[in-house]
Amino acid sequence: MADVARLLVAALADHRSGRIDEAADAYCRVLEQDPDNADALHLLGVAMRARGAFDQAIALIRRATRIAPHMVDAWFNLGNALAAAGDPAAAAEAYGTVVALDEARVEAWVARGTALNAAGEPDAAIEVFLAALKRDPANRNARHNLGNALAEAGRPAEAAETLRAVIADHPDLAEAHNNLSHVLLRSGDFATGFAEYEWRWKVTPLASPRRYTTTPEWTGAPFPGRHLVVHAEQGLGDTIQFARLVPLAASLGGEVTLDVHRPLVKLLRTMEGVDVVGEGEAPSQMDLAVPLLGLPHRLGLTLGAVPAKTPYLKADPGLVSAWRDRLRKDERPIVAVAFRGNPASPVDRGRSIADAALLAPLLAVPGIRLISVHKLGHEQLEPVWGGGWRLAEPDFPIEHPGPEFDNGPDAFLDAAALLALADRVVTTDTAIAHLAGALGRPTELMLKQVPDWRWLEGRLTTPWYPAMRLHRQPTRGDWETVVASVATALAGAPPQRG
Repeated sequence: MADVARLLVAALADHRSGRIDEAADAYCRVLEQDPDNADALHLLGVAMRARGAFDQAIALIRRATRIAPHMVDAWFNLGNALAAAGDPAAAAEAYGTVVALDEARVEAWVARGTALNAAGEPDAAIEVFLAALKRDPANRNARHNLGNALAEAGRPAEAAETLRAVIADHPDLAEAHNNLSHVLLRSGDFATGFAEYEWRWKVTPLASPRRYTTTPEWTGAPFPGRHLVVHAEQGLGDTIQFARLVPLAASLGGEVTLDVHRPLVKLLRTMEGVDVVGEGEAPSQMDLAVPLLGLPHRLGLTLGAVPAKTPYLKADPGLVSAWRDRLRKDERPIVAVAFRGNPASPVDRGRSIADAALLAPLLAVPGIRLISVHKLGHEQLEPVWGGGWRLAEPDFPIEHPGPEFDNGPDAFLDAAALLALADRVVTTDTAIAHLAGALGRPTELMLKQVPDWRWLEGRLTTPWYPAMRLHRQPTRGDWETVVASVATALAGAPPQRG
């Protein structure tokens, strides 16, 4: 076993020096001689996590914990691997074992609380962060994440107070500023909230990088005779929502170009008086630049000053006519439905309805025709006898326009046309909600208990979209009450076809 010990020491030295491949090879040589070596299994698992091979990492470290159940570091790294693999509930359980074995390990308390919050258990997370702070009252991560959990638990005043205290002690902590901005914006404090939101660019990683960094940044001052480029950031729904502010910027003097994701170009070119180009297409001129979601701060936007005139986008008349011809076989009022976003996106957690069977009350509303407006492939659809398609959801068999729906390089053109023909739209917090709102369509929006900041707190209406009604979960995860509320609204809604 002397060779095994030497190999393990050499492997660990490589690992600490960042030579992951060499270390992994050495751990494997150790395991060839000693298959149950818990240290080698654990450390090989850590190396696999560094490579992004999360399933292998989890399997190796779990095996190490079975062989050496009191190996605290192995349990901690198991939690890290599970969290990286997107399983926060299992990660919280692993971190729980760490604190059971070593309750003085504050980093494990913080990691457990963070995992619980990510798993949708903010109340449990709050208790864990408080336990961490009993052991280390000044712990920055525990204090910051406590603020985040308070926000997720629907305790905004406490969340803001906690985050402000963290910022007072750590004024350069970008994550705390950014998270405070969400709390303030959700409470309707747009002036302070959008100012704090400017810190988002210092949070790493950000989904979309800042662009035009060598061009002078627009500060919100009048710019007569100059050309401003406003560039999209974040998701397609964000771009649809905040594009309405571009004409306000243009009213301050010069020419304005809106630079957006290429799939949105045709849709956004239906806005009046706005020059739109696709990402990567060089604007004809550029003197100043600003990110799209930076406009509210620079324009001094307040809750009462949201430009709520809709529609500000239009469906293509040719597509509207084509879809009207396809759908005319049935004269029942159309209800367009979207209940799932992008499952790969972290922001989709809790927003979508995973179990389509929960939407069954919509099928029971008499006299309406439900049509899904999700963009789906053949594998998610099934043909209907006599022609047409429906969702391959056994407990929610509603119509779908078919696999060719929005199946081109441009986003939402078919969806916009179908929404224009719909009497009502029912959706969760997805880009479809913003599309329906921008088109001025009557919309029932289904929201989780503590939704994204743009939907504010407690309101049944939104200043962003006057034709939209909000249906909020009364308790976390309660989609049944939300769907029942929507079904009642549909049953009493008069036709409003476009």
